[in-house]
Amino acid sequence: MDSLGNIVADSIKIDRKELEPCLQQIDCTIPADNVEKGYNKLVKQYASQAKLSGFRPGKAPVSMVKNLYKKNIEEEVTKELLAAAFQKASADTKEDLLSYSIPKDKEPKLEIGKDFAFTLRFNLAPTIELPEYKGLKVELEKKEISEEEITKRVDYFRDVYGKFETVSTEAVEGDMLKVSYTSDIELPEDAKDNTKRLVNSDLNYVWLNQNDIIPGINAALTGSKIDDTYKHTAKFEDSYQDELLAGKTVNYDIKVTDIQRKAPLTSDEELCTKLMVKDVEELKNRIVEQSEKELENSYTNLKKTKVVEELTKELTFPIPPDMLQDAIKNELNYLVNSKLRDAKDKDAANKELADDKEKLMEEAKESATKRLRSFLLLRKIGKNEKIEVNDSEVNKHIESMSQYYGYKPEELKQRLISSGNINQVFDEVLINKVTDFIAQNAKVEFVAEKSNK
Repeated sequence: MDSLGNIVADSIKIDRKELEPCLQQIDCTIPADNVEKGYNKLVKQYASQAKLSGFRPGKAPVSMVKNLYKKNIEEEVTKELLAAAFQKASADTKEDLLSYSIPKDKEPKLEIGKDFAFTLRFNLAPTIELPEYKGLKVELEKKEISEEEITKRVDYFRDVYGKFETVSTEAVEGDMLKVSYTSDIELPEDAKDNTKRLVNSDLNYVWLNQNDIIPGINAALTGSKIDDTYKHTAKFEDSYQDELLAGKTVNYDIKVTDIQRKAPLTSDEELCTKLMVKDVEELKNRIVEQSEKELENSYTNLKKTKVVEELTKELTFPIPPDMLQDAIKNELNYLVNSKLRDAKDKDAANKELADDKEKLMEEAKESATKRLRSFLLLRKIGKNEKIEVNDSEVNKHIESMSQYYGYKPEELKQRLISSGNINQVFDEVLINKVTDFIAQNAKVEFVAEKSNK
């Protein structure tokens, strides 16, 4: 049975207009009779599957199905007609199509009995004269693993496996305090144990290098001493996770019963036992081996950065305008969010952003232009070298992304597909593979490490 796309494919009329470099307007028209054929075909499909009260499955009158599912049917027909036109328009050109969109002021409207006319905008890859990308020369500073660095790493392990010991001095950052406290808030009998523990406790722990267990308690107890008592007023934010405490102001009476401070291990024998090595010399050898592996990884990453910088430092080819506008918007959002995230005073930061709006826009445009040109060049090299991306590579990349975003891999993949962002994942994997290819073919010269003095 012919699909809707096959029914209309041969009758689609296409008119191309070059709007500017890398941008075409595609005006499409599908004759009314073929639109109606496709529409009726889809109606029959709905009717064959419809389950309506009073009728056996698939036996409801077509007219009733058409009325009940009118919106769904028209949306699906429109979607399939657009897809058919896109397929034909892209197949009929030798241009390298990057993306397409529908102009906001020209949203297609389906009317049965009339020709279906609509407009698409095609973003096309620019003509790029490829530079020599094989055998690029890269200079890397050869780093040496010094005795000082080895000693620092040994001291780090001594600290990690250190022991907490009671101190009589004032509490400082990093200390662990044992405290007891009461408060002036009353909780219902069925309150959770964790909530009750935040209100009254005979023994709790306050770590002065971690988040507050009670709002402001770390600052209040910094400088405290054993057996001292303190009054503290805690203000729980309205968004606090426990609704019994959210938005509440709670007054505490706190007693510090112990202050413990971590002391580094001084015994070589104990340190070696914990790290399962024979002696300190073996530990140092392992540190050297690990450091050498870390250096190799850093050389590999630095090589990738340098080859891309070398290839993309003087690019001037035109960029698809729609893609550039999207890239500028994304870059601007990133800049704004970064500045707000790092700001201590949000109101002052918002005012500064408003004052620097033009400057930020220029910064976003410059960065987006550079990124997009880099992407287009590397993509062209990938096509030239026939570097392809398969589903397993994309799934592996999504799996890595899922650990960062906190979703299950399959759930994240469905979200990416639904939002239309799955192609960006393919692009990321492709660019990584192309960059690896160029870096692997680069010629590396190691030079002496420059002094930081």
